[in-house]
Amino acid sequence: MSSLIPPPIRVESLWFPLVKKFYQAHYPSGKPNKADPIWVIKQQGRILSAVRLKQLDQCQLLTAMVTEPDHRGLGIARHLLRHLHDSLVERPCYCFALSHLEHFYQDNGFQTIESAQLPDELSGRLTAYVAQGRPLIAMRYTSQHKYAGKQK
Repeated sequence: MSSLIPPPIRVESLWFPLVKKFYQAHYPSGKPNKADPIWVIKQQGRILSAVRLKQLDQCQLLTAMVTEPDHRGLGIARHLLRHLHDSLVERPCYCFALSHLEHFYQDNGFQTIESAQLPDELSGRLTAYVAQGRPLIAMRYTSQHKYAGKQK
């Protein structure tokens, strides 16, 4: 399937309203920010998947990754992550994965870490999210992963 999926495109400011609408429809808590790089996979003018790389002082946080429900399970998110390898290694990259998605992220270049291994600017956020009852796991992207950089 991945050979049929278009490559990700970095969102230009002109597209921002479309991305905002996509998030409102499929992931309301994933609020896009014009200041951060947002990557999408579009097909026939329609956004199928999106992810935001929130830029922080010392690192970046992969956040708000979502695929349109009718297109889940087709490898689109995997395709998106594999094509973003260069952006994910520019600066240390972390994510807070929902516990049921831990293996997905592990298969796509992230390694589960202890919350104590997070930079200070992220550890407080994770603590607050977990205190709210969110089942999140700290993860870090590593370029040594067997799939890292492969664009299949």
